[in-house]
Amino acid sequence: MIAATVKTFFAPAAGFAEGLSFGTTFAATAIGGIIGFLFFYYFFDAILRVFKKNAKNNPSPRRMKAARNIAKMRRKYPVWLFVLVLPITSIPVMAVIVRRYFRHDKQTFALSLLAVTLFAIVGCLVFSPIQLL
Repeated sequence: MIAATVKTFFAPAAGFAEGLSFGTTFAATAIGGIIGFLFFYYFFDAILRVFKKNAKNNPSPRRMKAARNIAKMRRKYPVWLFVLVLPITSIPVMAVIVRRYFRHDKQTFALSLLAVTLFAIVGCLVFSPIQLL
């Protein structure tokens, strides 16, 4: 469950190697991934508050260019594509990006939790042959 808080797709391999059943491994992976997502989602907000107190009011040209590129990407691609691609990276990265750029979209938050669960089931299906070894 602890491994799933950071990397949901590969965490079932540890569960199956330990001899856990499919259902137990899936439940532990899904719950661990959701807990990890929620932790990093709200933990990032607390970190941002600390940095905003110390930040300058004038953004640098490099930060403005990055913000424009992200805005273009958000307009060009649908939100569900972000949600399905982000768990491939890691749960903390996914939570930070969703919190930072899709904070006001409740549907994106729900889709993120669904994507974590989906990656947990896919990881369990991919790594379930480890049980047979």
